[in-house]
Amino acid sequence: MEKSTQQYDTIQGPYDYIRTTSIAFIERENVHETVAPFIEKARILELACGSGFYTYSFLAWGASSVLGVDISSVMIDEARRVGKEVSFIQADCSIPQAYDGGPFDLVFGAWLLNYAPDRAGLVNMFRNIAMNLKDGGRFVSVTVPPSSNPIDSLNAEANARPPPAGTGYLTYHYIRDVEDGVYFRLHADTPVGELNFECYHLKKELYEEAAREAGLKGKLEWGVTKVPERYLKGEGPGGAGLAELETYKTIPNYGVLVIVK
Repeated sequence: MEKSTQQYDTIQGPYDYIRTTSIAFIERENVHETVAPFIEKARILELACGSGFYTYSFLAWGASSVLGVDISSVMIDEARRVGKEVSFIQADCSIPQAYDGGPFDLVFGAWLLNYAPDRAGLVNMFRNIAMNLKDGGRFVSVTVPPSSNPIDSLNAEANARPPPAGTGYLTYHYIRDVEDGVYFRLHADTPVGELNFECYHLKKELYEEAAREAGLKGKLEWGVTKVPERYLKGEGPGGAGLAELETYKTIPNYGVLVIVK
């Protein structure tokens, strides 16, 4: 399951609050740069759409339509309040199923793959993606930073951006080792409430192998956090200081995975 209903139904407010921080806006700019060459008139399936942080941006960036899918009815209800131009389905994105309107030109999933606990879970997520993506279409995902040593990546994140500020309020806490990676908790104390949820950081090689096994056979590329220059000049939104922004140059907060079917 890409994320439990319970864990997201109860944190919608704090979850949306952390999406107003600098790192969230930087992430969205990185995604925009990634999809810009192929989003014009694209039909998009957004998996784990949450409350719509990206959903309506896709339309503004040139997409012809967006179908949002999320396991949380609370998140979907919040996303629907933004506008009426998007269709939504409540479903578990970790279970392969063909959605109405497919196959799509672009399948997008921000912070989706990190809910797969193991290889089998990753393969199922990628099968869901492949099932709904047209031949020659692209899957774009925001993920944990690509690493062959997940515990090193997790420790680097925690050391570079420690509590209480963390990364846009979020702090990372190791729970235990799992096969091919680590299980960890994300925690945030925000002005609108506390947030806690758990997920997995698995080896980058496992992501790549699972994608191929599921039928995504085309070009595969990784990117990582890129801070636009204006943020470093104090001109970006979200309130992050220069000390935090500088850390992303050497310790990325996320990866951007692009795979062609």
